[in-house]
Amino acid sequence: MSEEEKVRAATQRFYDALELMITGHGTKAMRDAWHHTALVSGAHPTGDWAYGWDEVLATWEAFATIGNPQHAGTRVRDIHVHLYGDVAYTTSVFTAAPSFGGAKMNCTNVLHRVDGVWKVVHHHADRTPSIDHKLDQLANEA
Repeated sequence: MSEEEKVRAATQRFYDALELMITGHGTKAMRDAWHHTALVSGAHPTGDWAYGWDEVLATWEAFATIGNPQHAGTRVRDIHVHLYGDVAYTTSVFTAAPSFGGAKMNCTNVLHRVDGVWKVVHHHADRTPSIDHKLDQLANEA
């Protein structure tokens, strides 16, 4: 497998982990997709930034609290890989599950290869008010 294919596969694992998390399977796969350092960062459709592994993990744990099989159906397409030695970034289009209105977001992921393994160090998704609204509804139902 080429390094480009490995980066694409690592990106796909990230989105597979997201699907698992929001369908009620916890954060294990998402934890496995990331490097756990103070240098990681992320931003979600809700617009919040998180810096360092503890903050990033806390955001995923918050999303996992709404995990439910009815939230299945996320999709990612057009993963483009840009490789620079041990660092790569990918761009893609992510479509939220139908239960979140099927919103489409442009996403960027930065990955770092350590000991031959590609993992996410940064994730950014477009701000999406419809998802923010749905999350508020779910929080009020809980």
